[in-house]
Amino acid sequence: MLQTVSVVIPTYNRAELLPEAIDSALQQTRPAEEIIVVDDGSTDNTKKAVGSYGARVRYIQQRNAGVASARNSGIRLASGDFVAFLDSDDLWVKNRLECQLNTLALHPELDFLFGLEAKFSAEGQSELHAIRTPDVWESLTAADCVVSDPLGLLLQENFIPTSSVLFRKRCLLTTGLMDETLVQSEDYDLWLRFALRGFRFGFVNTVLCRRRLHEGNLVNQWVTMASAVAEVLSRYREQLPEQCDRINRRISGLHYDIGSRLLYERNFTRAFQYLRRANPSHPARVIWYGKLTVARLLSHWGPSENQSQIQS
Repeated sequence: MLQTVSVVIPTYNRAELLPEAIDSALQQTRPAEEIIVVDDGSTDNTKKAVGSYGARVRYIQQRNAGVASARNSGIRLASGDFVAFLDSDDLWVKNRLECQLNTLALHPELDFLFGLEAKFSAEGQSELHAIRTPDVWESLTAADCVVSDPLGLLLQENFIPTSSVLFRKRCLLTTGLMDETLVQSEDYDLWLRFALRGFRFGFVNTVLCRRRLHEGNLVNQWVTMASAVAEVLSRYREQLPEQCDRINRRISGLHYDIGSRLLYERNFTRAFQYLRRANPSHPARVIWYGKLTVARLLSHWGPSENQSQIQS
């Protein structure tokens, strides 16, 4: 049975980069049935850039409402059995869809598939995977594609590249769409809901997409991103009481890492605010207390709240 795929590409003021992303979707060895570009209120030449593709690409404009809203608009319009995400500054490898659909043919029970990403910039690129937690990596690669405990793994790390995701659209009837109140990590929140509802995850152990690193890329704003992850995780404490200790440890670890980064950057006020929310276990507790003390003593040297405001 033919599985149809709709590609959703949200974009905002990336007219120069967007054509490369669209080309990478159009040049797939197994083409998608439709490509939808959702322009989230761009003020550059995005409309003209997409218009050059004619009927091959569907173009939708909306007022600026954020990436979650743009993705949701594309999902609502998608007619395919599956939805595939592609960020407008990323690229797909040529056999991205073919790899995932071949995997789906072998494992038709799967609802949600993802793979690895490479990172690239003007200075070069790396093919190394970005999964940092050894237990997560070992678990993903131990089995034949099927992920046995996606929720448990996601509570340890957000390891799923958004531009590698392929999922059954009908699953959204249960999970709901992306949370448009989240400015960042809205994708992580949706992956957690997929896992929480018991949908079946599959991992394709190869690079499926290439993430572009540049100044305007949110992935470079590490402190803000890590803070957003902590905010998302805090929402699941009540839903997952049996996982509360694990969630609290993860949030504590994120606060410690954020505080440590801010301390290194000499942003002492914000460093103190994050470090005091951390509660590391022995033996890291001694180092944590030392950092907390330094940040508290030097906090009057740090930037003002307005200059350094980030999500917490």
